[in-house]
Amino acid sequence: MTFARIALPLPLHGTYTYAVPEALEATAVIGARVRVRVRNRIVVGVVTTLEATTTIEAPHPILEAPDPTPVVSPELLQLADWIAGYYGAPIGLVLRSMLPAALWELDRSSEADQRVLRLGAEPMSLLEREAAFKRAPKQRTLYEALEALGGAAPAKHLRDQLGFSDAVMKALVTRGIATAERGMRHRDPFSDVAGTAPPTSLTGAQTAALAAIEALGPGEGMLLYGVTGSGKTLVYLEAIRRALLRGEGAIVLVPEIALTPQTVARLRGMFGDQVAVLHSGLSDGERADAWRALRRGERRVAVGARSAIFAPVPKLGLIAVDEEHEATYKNGETPRYHARDVALVRARLEGARLVLGSATPALETVELVGTRLVEMRLPARVGDRPLPPVELVDLRSAPVVREMLPLPWSVALDTALNRCLARGEQAILLLNRRGFASFLQCPDCGVVRECPNCSISLTVHRSPAGLRCHYCDHQATLDNLCTSCGAASTVMKGIGTQQLEQAIAERFPAARLARMDMDTTSTKWGHQRILERVGAREVDVLIGTQMIAKGLDFPDVTLVGVIDADTGLHLPDFRAAERTFQLLAQVAGRAGRGPAGGRVLVQTRNPEHHALKAAATHDVDGFIAEERANRESPPYPPVVSLVNVVVSGEDEQVVGAGAGLVRDWLERLIEKQGLELMVLGPAPAPLARIKERWRWHLVLKGEPAVVGRVLRYAARKMPTPPGTRVVLDRDPVSLL
Repeated sequence: MTFARIALPLPLHGTYTYAVPEALEATAVIGARVRVRVRNRIVVGVVTTLEATTTIEAPHPILEAPDPTPVVSPELLQLADWIAGYYGAPIGLVLRSMLPAALWELDRSSEADQRVLRLGAEPMSLLEREAAFKRAPKQRTLYEALEALGGAAPAKHLRDQLGFSDAVMKALVTRGIATAERGMRHRDPFSDVAGTAPPTSLTGAQTAALAAIEALGPGEGMLLYGVTGSGKTLVYLEAIRRALLRGEGAIVLVPEIALTPQTVARLRGMFGDQVAVLHSGLSDGERADAWRALRRGERRVAVGARSAIFAPVPKLGLIAVDEEHEATYKNGETPRYHARDVALVRARLEGARLVLGSATPALETVELVGTRLVEMRLPARVGDRPLPPVELVDLRSAPVVREMLPLPWSVALDTALNRCLARGEQAILLLNRRGFASFLQCPDCGVVRECPNCSISLTVHRSPAGLRCHYCDHQATLDNLCTSCGAASTVMKGIGTQQLEQAIAERFPAARLARMDMDTTSTKWGHQRILERVGAREVDVLIGTQMIAKGLDFPDVTLVGVIDADTGLHLPDFRAAERTFQLLAQVAGRAGRGPAGGRVLVQTRNPEHHALKAAATHDVDGFIAEERANRESPPYPPVVSLVNVVVSGEDEQVVGAGAGLVRDWLERLIEKQGLELMVLGPAPAPLARIKERWRWHLVLKGEPAVVGRVLRYAARKMPTPPGTRVVLDRDPVSLL
C-alpha cells in the first residue's frame, strides 16, 4: 500500500499521513487535491509526498481525489516549502494562499444549481443609492458587495461567506434592484476592456534594457531602474512578446487593483485573449476560471496583484514586478510573504527571467544589485521630456488663502491651480488621508471620539455621513453631542480627501472634480470608471490618496499639488522617510508627461528633511545613499534582517505579561545556542489596540541566516502564553 503526506489548510506545522486506496493511486499523486477526514469533518488537502511505508498505525484512507491531474506543480510545491521555511508558516496555509479559494470548497454541486443574485446593468449613482437605501443600510451593504463581486454572486456565497440573510437578499429582489437567477454565467470580467495599442518603436535606452533582459540566464534577475515616464511598461511588454514567441508564459505583478485595468488594457492591446487576470476584486468563481485557463495553457500571461505570483503558468519564462518598492506586495496575514522576494525564488526554481521595475527602488532591492540582480537604467523620459520642477512650499511662512482654512492651502498652490484651469489643463491633488476630517473633538472637555475596538480616533465621513474606523470599520453616527460631557457642539479637526473635494468645489465651482480613494473605489470597476473619465478629459482636477501617485499616464496633467507632505513623515516606523520620498517622487512623476510640461508644488512644514529635499531635486541616488547610511546606526534593513513579534489578546495586562514571557523564552534560546541576535522590547505597539485586541511587540535583529534559524524554531516550538496570540512577521514593511 502507498501512503501520502498531506498538507491541510490548518494553522499547524507539518503534514499528515493517510493511506492511498488502490482505486485512487492514479489520481492521489504529488501535487493533487484530496479530500480526507480530520476528526469529525472532511477537508481538502494537497499531497506533498508519497511513501511506501509509515510508522503511523492504521492511518485513515483518502476519501477522494477529485482532479484528473495535480493542481500544484513540482516547482510550486518547492516554492511553498521555501515560503513555509523562510517565513515560519504552516505549509498547509501556504498552499491555501497559492490556490483560488474555490478549490478549497467541499461543495460539489454545479453552479447551475445555485441561485444567483444579479444587479441591473446600470450602476446607481452616489445620490441615487443614498436615497434608495436611506432606511435600509443592510441592503446598501449587499448592493455594494454585489458591485464589488462584478454585479452577481451565488446566494450561497452571500449567505455563508459574507453573512447576508435571505431576508435582505429577498428585499433587494422585491424592490427590483436585483434579480434572482439560476446559474452563474462564466465570463471573463475584463473581456470588455479595450486594448491599448503600444508604441510602435523603442527608444535607445529601452532597446538596451530589452537586450539586457534577453541576455539574462535562466533564473537571473534585473532591477529596471527608470525615472517616471521612461517607458518601463513598454519594456515589459516587448519582453513578454519575445517570451511568448519562444513558447513561454509570463506573469506581470502590479501593486494595486487601481493599476490593473490600465495594465490589462496595455497587455490586451498586444496579446489579446492570451491575458488572464487574478486579483482580490474578482469573485471566487472568476478567479478560479482565470486560474484554470492559465493551468490548461489556454492563456499564457497572468496579470494581477500580490497573489498572482502563484499563477500556474506553464513554461514560465518571465516575471515582471512593476513598482517593486510598494508595501502592498507584502501579505498581511499568514503566510506573511513578500511577493517581490517570492518572485526571486520562483524565477530561480522555474528558470524564468525576472524584472523588478521602479523609479524609486526599495533599499533592500538596491542591496541585491551585484549579487542576485543586475541593474539597467532608463535615465530619461520618453521623448527626452524633462522631469517637472518641484517647489517646496513652507507652510510655516508661506501666505495661505484664509478662506480655505482649516485646509492648508497656500497662495502659491491656489495661483497655480487657477492658471492650470484657465489654460484648460488638468491637475492632480494628493492628500494621503481619506474621509472628511481626521477626528471629532469636544471644545469643552477636549475628548476625541475614538474607536471602541482600536487605539485610534474615528474618522469623520460626509458621504455617507458618519464616523468610521479605518482599521476595523466600526461605524458611529455623526452628531453634535459630546459622548463624554454632553456638550452641544463638537469640532472637526484635521482634513481628509472628502473635505478637500468640498473645499475645491466651492473655491473653483466651474472645475469638474473626481475623488479617488478607498471610499469611491470600493466597487469592482470604481478605479476604471474614474480613470476613464480623466483620460477622456471629463475631469479637470483629480483628488486622491496614494493610489493616484503611481502608474497613471495622462499627458494633459500639468500640475500636481501635494496638500500635506508630512502626513506620514514622522510615523514611529523606520521606513517613514523612505515611504514619504517614494510617494512624493512617484506623484511628481504624474506631471509633465505631455508637450505642455508641468510643475509640482509640495506643501510641508519640514522643507529641510532629507526625504523632501531629495524628492524636490529628483535625486533618487542621493536619497538612497543618505537613507542607507541612516540605517547603519541603529541598524535596520537592509543592514540587518528583522522579525516583528506581535503578541495580542483581549486583556491588556495579560498581553503585556505574555510579551515578557515571549522575550524570556527567546533570550534563553539565543543564549543557549550562542547566537548573535538582538531582542528589542517588549513594548506596546504604536497602534496598541486593533479590532478589540491589545498589541505588544518585540523586534529581533540580526544576520538573515541567524534570524531565519531562530524564526523556524520559534514557529514550531515557542509556547503561546495563555490568553494571547503570537505572530512572527519576518521582513516587516512596517512596525506599526
